[in-house]
Amino acid sequence: MGALSALAIEALNRIFNSEDTVLIAPLNWGLGHASRCIPIIQHLQERCKRVIIASDGESLQLLKKEFPCLAFESLPSYRIQYPTGSAVLNMALNFPNIAKAYAEEKKITGVLAKKYGVTAVLSDNRPGVLAPGLKNVYMTHQLNILHGFRPVSITASWIHRYFIGKFDICLVPDSMSGDALAPRLSSPPTANTVYIGPVSRISKEGLPAVWDITVLLSGPEPQRSILEKKLIEILSRFSSMNILLVRGTVMGLPLERLAGNIKVCDLLDSQETGKVLNSSRLLICRSGYSTIMDLHHLPVRAIFIPTPGQTEQEYLAENLPGGKPYMTVLQKNLHELPSAVQKMLYRI
Repeated sequence: MGALSALAIEALNRIFNSEDTVLIAPLNWGLGHASRCIPIIQHLQERCKRVIIASDGESLQLLKKEFPCLAFESLPSYRIQYPTGSAVLNMALNFPNIAKAYAEEKKITGVLAKKYGVTAVLSDNRPGVLAPGLKNVYMTHQLNILHGFRPVSITASWIHRYFIGKFDICLVPDSMSGDALAPRLSSPPTANTVYIGPVSRISKEGLPAVWDITVLLSGPEPQRSILEKKLIEILSRFSSMNILLVRGTVMGLPLERLAGNIKVCDLLDSQETGKVLNSSRLLICRSGYSTIMDLHHLPVRAIFIPTPGQTEQEYLAENLPGGKPYMTVLQKNLHELPSAVQKMLYRI
């Protein structure tokens, strides 16, 4: 089982009881929202009467792999795409899909509540997953939306907080004190904020090194595929190293020809991911918040490549926890990656 803080356990036990049937709905925007829900689902399975999971795409497939005995329902896809390096332009292009999915998931939530006798909802960044008469709980690490142009940040944050205010409680998987992993994202608190500390599905294990380099990919297209293609080209040069590529997709996308030293898989469950992370000398991945939560208590070296135009990941990559063996390489500067790999693998 992953790691839940004492704060998280206390909060979950206070909010949910043994008579609750809980609908848990993570956003499918990369795998981070689904992965951080895993230890919470595990806890609520023991705590509550029943747990129902609703999502879409890779997130739904990951949770089906993780919890094959639970009931699953499909929610509309937000169909997030990151075709440009501009956060504002990307969100403008995505807005029609997001608005449509929001309206549809509000209707579906009411239907599912009646179908299963749902008494409580836990929505991870799906603002439309709530219903009157239920305990409506929201989870996010982004109380504050960052952007270099302050009016954009203020407006986006106000909109997000407006939707957060429709819920009874907002769980924030970070700390309120000075040891917060992402203080500019997770503060200031809203009126209904409850901080539960970092949440991770991964436990620390003392395993021998198996992989010289592990690549964990996820996130919106086309950036996921763009990075995958470039990394395969670069890592093929490290012919003497044992490399694992976890694609983070179930879309059946074509794969570039691989060197013999690179093994590929599409999705890993928590147990498999834990073994891989605990037996890897170096991790290459996006600087998503859930990934940073997974890594902060593990002795894993990492190179982060933030998604272009995703200001949250850019901020996290620039403000990595001090004292950790981490580096950042921008996607536009991937020519620097071979040197960064050498530094990270052979640093003292």
